[in-house]
Amino acid sequence: MKSKRIFSTLLAFVVVLTLSACNVPSAVNTGSPDTASTDNGKADIEQAAGTIVAQTLTAGAPTITQTPQPPLESFTPTATQTITLAPISDKVTLVVAKDTYCRQGAPVAAFKYVVIIKSGQLVEVLARNPENDSYYIKNPYEANSTCWIYGKELTLDGNVDALDIATLQPTPTPTRTPTPNANFTLTYSSLIDCGAPNYAFKLYIQNVGATPWQFISITGSDTVTGFAINHTSNVFDQYSGCSTMNPQDAVAAGDDTYAMNVNPGEFNYNPSGHQINLNVKLCTLDDAQGTCVTKPISFTP
Repeated sequence: MKSKRIFSTLLAFVVVLTLSACNVPSAVNTGSPDTASTDNGKADIEQAAGTIVAQTLTAGAPTITQTPQPPLESFTPTATQTITLAPISDKVTLVVAKDTYCRQGAPVAAFKYVVIIKSGQLVEVLARNPENDSYYIKNPYEANSTCWIYGKELTLDGNVDALDIATLQPTPTPTRTPTPNANFTLTYSSLIDCGAPNYAFKLYIQNVGATPWQFISITGSDTVTGFAINHTSNVFDQYSGCSTMNPQDAVAAGDDTYAMNVNPGEFNYNPSGHQINLNVKLCTLDDAQGTCVTKPISFTP
C-alpha cells in the first residue's frame, strides 16, 4: 500500500513538470533569455514536489482501528432428560363376568367351594390346569388363601401360556351309597309377586337328616297352561321379595331354608288358581352329585 502512494506522488511530480513546460511563452524572444527567472521557476516547482513527497512519506500507512464486536453468546449445555420406562408386569390376572365359586380343586363339580369371587373383582392367577379351562388363583379376600376357578365366564389378561401347569388334586369320588339319615321336609309357603308380569312360588325346606344339602333342583309344570318350571342351584339363596341375597353353600343338619323358582324358572304370568306339580331334589354334593333325595309336591297358589 505504501509503495503505491510513493508511485502516485512521483507520477504527480512528473505531471507538474510537464505542465510547467507547457506554460513557457510561445513567442520568440529576440532578446537574451531571462536565465535567472527560468532557474527560479524550476527551483520552486522542485521544492513543491519535494514537499508533497515528504508529506506522503511522513503520513505512512493509515492506522487501522478495529471496531469492537459484541461478545459471543456463551452456550451452556443442559442435561438431557432421562425417560424411565415403567416395568411391564408379568402377572396374569382375570376378572369374572358374574359371581363365581372358587373351589378347593378342579374340575369344579367335585370340590367344595372356598369363596365366591364377585363380578368385576380383579384376581391374580398363579397357575392353570392342562386343559387351560381352570385357573389357580390368589383369594382376593383372604391372605395366604388360594383356590381354583373355572374359566367359562371370565376375562384373562397377560401371558397365559407362561403360567405353570398345576398338579391337580385327585378328583374325589362321590359316594352314591344312600345315607339313611339324608332327609328333608317340603311344604308350599306362598306365591310372590315379583313385579308384573313375573311371579314365583316360595317353598319351605327343613333338613331333618344328618347330612348337609348342597344342591337343589326344582322341576315341574303348571297343569293349566303347561308352563315348564326348571330351576337348579349349587347354593340356597335367601330372599327379599324375589331378589336373592346372602347365598348359603349348604343347608346343615337341623337347619331350614326357603327355595323359589327365581333366576331361572319364574312365571311370566299370574298362576293363581292353577295346580302346580313339582319334583324337588336335594343332593349332598354340588351339581347333583353325592346322595340325592327327590320329593314330589302339588299345590294351587
